[in-house]
Amino acid sequence: MRYEATSTEAALAANGRIADAVTPWHLIVDTDAETVTVRKRNKYLIGVDEEVLSFRFIRNIRIDTHLIGADITIQAVGGSVTAYCLSKSDCKRIKQMLMEYNGSQKVREGFLI
Repeated sequence: MRYEATSTEAALAANGRIADAVTPWHLIVDTDAETVTVRKRNKYLIGVDEEVLSFRFIRNIRIDTHLIGADITIQAVGGSVTAYCLSKSDCKRIKQMLMEYNGSQKVREGFLI
């Protein structure tokens, strides 16, 4: 399953990140490939900065809600990624998706239960 979320213009403006309206954050969660990708066009508008977190076990999901929008930090064994000013519903959906993945049989296959 793949899910994509992008920073909203309203959340960027409300949280004082107006300069980032041209270069919003994109968060892509792919449970089939077991990756979380955060993309953001760099400040020179020439290239794209990308962080890819390969996960198998999610350790922590932190959602920092604001009046408009929310920031999400996903920490897994091996690192963490953060995306800013996403919609609250996108953050809740990503959290739900990752929690379901963590509890799935696919994750438990490597362990004796």
